[in-house]
Amino acid sequence: MLKDLGGGLVLRQARREDTEAVAEFNARVHHSPGGPFERREPHRGIAAGTRDLMSGDHPTCDASDFIVVEDTRASSVVSSTCLIPQRFSYEGVEFDAGLPELVGTHPDYRRRGLVREQFEVLHRWSRERGHLMQAIGGIPYYYRLFGYEMAVAMGWGRRIYVQDLPGKPSGGHEGQASPRTYHLRPATASDARFISDLDRRARGRYLLTSSRDEGLWRFEVAWRDPESDEALEVWIVENVAGSPAGFVCHARALRDGTLEVYGYELASGVSWLEVTPFVLGELAEIGHKRASDEKKLASLTFSLGEHHPLYDAIPEPPLCSLDRNDHYAFYVRVPDLPEFLRHIRPVLERRLETSVAAGHTGEVKVSFYGGGLRLVLERGRLSAVGHWSPTVEEEGDAAFPDLTFLQLLFGHRSLEELEHAFADCSPGERDARVLLEALFPRRPSALWPIC
Repeated sequence: MLKDLGGGLVLRQARREDTEAVAEFNARVHHSPGGPFERREPHRGIAAGTRDLMSGDHPTCDASDFIVVEDTRASSVVSSTCLIPQRFSYEGVEFDAGLPELVGTHPDYRRRGLVREQFEVLHRWSRERGHLMQAIGGIPYYYRLFGYEMAVAMGWGRRIYVQDLPGKPSGGHEGQASPRTYHLRPATASDARFISDLDRRARGRYLLTSSRDEGLWRFEVAWRDPESDEALEVWIVENVAGSPAGFVCHARALRDGTLEVYGYELASGVSWLEVTPFVLGELAEIGHKRASDEKKLASLTFSLGEHHPLYDAIPEPPLCSLDRNDHYAFYVRVPDLPEFLRHIRPVLERRLETSVAAGHTGEVKVSFYGGGLRLVLERGRLSAVGHWSPTVEEEGDAAFPDLTFLQLLFGHRSLEELEHAFADCSPGERDARVLLEALFPRRPSALWPIC
């Protein structure tokens, strides 16, 4: 037991034998229709995903990464969450992070601070494990209560409607496949290294990414429960000679008439213009097979981030931006900002080297009103980063209200955009503004956490 909460409620670390109870609880509290809790239809995808995480087979998470609040009077789980270890990369500089997930409370036990109690434990675990940040995708506003800021884009992508799909290029003579013909075959565990290598190369296009190594891809292909909400179908793009040219992965079922694609990468030297029409055609065939009389395939959705080679390979239209309501952001928390900035020092110094501030010596004091940062530069190197607090006499060189600086740090908003959005944001003048713009440019991220 981690804490006695009173009234028969105890907060404790989960055990392997709690798996079915937690899976059943999550299956009712997440994505299930309303009505009396015990009568809700359990969501099978949530239950399967919970079992995957608690089974001991998941590459990064286990039952001991879960917290439960138990009502000992009824011997039932009434609230639960978990912390899934991650490996993130900030422009190539990797570090450990934590993903709080499956946060839920029984309707009869809400507004008692049970989630806050659990987040205090999750944040302590995260600190003890050396995590430099946490990230979570969640409901509007809620996680701001626990020190999070929406600062990394999520949900960006493109959609193409079935009637606008380009036809596959014609092959050679009748009965013969062209050397430039491609098809999809199901990925196997032996493809994990190939997929991981392509995925690692693709991460170089973005600022913040999650690192999926060979073991994680092998789990995705061979071990994840296909009923899980997180389960993907992974395919290898093959040429006519049977050589792998890329991979694509998508959700196992249609959602609102669309087949959602979460990953699509091609090997170096393979033409996106040449391969993409074949991939689109085969994805459409897969979507039609998943369709029913009630749910026809209407479109393919590519949730591949703000920027991706596919978007350049297909003109717009027929490739359309997703509806504005589909755009959202990950909440992120950075508990020790100076420590984080010191860790990504190589990235910040590279940015300075290619800016007008190359070789600059000076300092920038950044106010968050209740606290702040002091950045010291010596000949273009970040020699010191530390906490600093503004005073009436010393307001600093720039100011960012609350946690809005995180939007700048993770490239989600530019200085100009933050200045326009927040009246109490003062991004500085002269040298300070130039330095902040050089250190923290607007850049796309493609964060795809491990679940």
